[in-house]
Amino acid sequence: MSRFEGKTLPDFIAVGPGRTATTWLYEVLRGHVDLPADIKETDFFTTNYHKGIDWYAHHFRHASGSRPIAEINPYFGFPEAAERIALHIPNCRIICSFRNPVERIYSAFKLWRHYALTRFDLEEFLVRVPQAIEVTRYAKHLPDWRKRFGDDRVLVCINDDLRSDPQGYLDRICDFIEIERYPLPQQAAAGELVNSINDLPRWPSFARRARDLMYWLEEVQAYRTSNFLERAGVWRFCFGGGGKFPPLDPEIGARLRELLRPDIDALEEMIGRDLSAWKGPRAAREEERHGAGARGFAGA
Repeated sequence: MSRFEGKTLPDFIAVGPGRTATTWLYEVLRGHVDLPADIKETDFFTTNYHKGIDWYAHHFRHASGSRPIAEINPYFGFPEAAERIALHIPNCRIICSFRNPVERIYSAFKLWRHYALTRFDLEEFLVRVPQAIEVTRYAKHLPDWRKRFGDDRVLVCINDDLRSDPQGYLDRICDFIEIERYPLPQQAAAGELVNSINDLPRWPSFARRARDLMYWLEEVQAYRTSNFLERAGVWRFCFGGGGKFPPLDPEIGARLRELLRPDIDALEEMIGRDLSAWKGPRAAREEERHGAGARGFAGA
């Protein structure tokens, strides 16, 4: 159990970035580690840092100390988050999950559109929200995490491995966080525990009001109310039901791959891994072979 001035804090944090199967990991680790009470992401080390370490520690008040304490939150790509985690939890273990960068960027764009966070098309979105590309520069930000926490305390997971061998992917994480390996739930192994986004909101103005309500409930820590609305399908109704997202435009995908090629090359050398599959469009036969389950793992 990690402590800072007597406060109970995470032993490990899966920092993402987002749209790299962080929700899948959250679901499969539930019941095996202690997670924040009633909320998946506190965003403490980024947007909520001003609320203080006591506010953050309160989310782990039910942790018994009998199993690791964890948060799964997309802090990767935010240098201030790495600095703050190192300050408060210097012995924290860090899990970085990396996905084909072009796929991750398009998935992030779909999330923004789904929650009515932007009205722009993809090209305009990338200009106005440069962070979407910045957090995908894995080789740029990984050294900072390794320097602050040590190479042996930073685990790099590649989403392609989750697609091909979900049990092996989980086993490696269990070994890293020092818990006993356990079999994946059947639905997780089949790719059914997903956070895929495929549709636009049917009424964008209504979705924006629903989004404001959702954020307000989180701000006042009415997590159980928000969770109830989610289970009841309210958020799904508010944010979905519209047109379906088309496949990524091949020309935009090619430009993004060219832009990010130096970072991919650097990451290959950094982690000793062949990432040539990220340097070209994913073949249609690959998508067909993996099927919907693979797309689900990715958090499409």
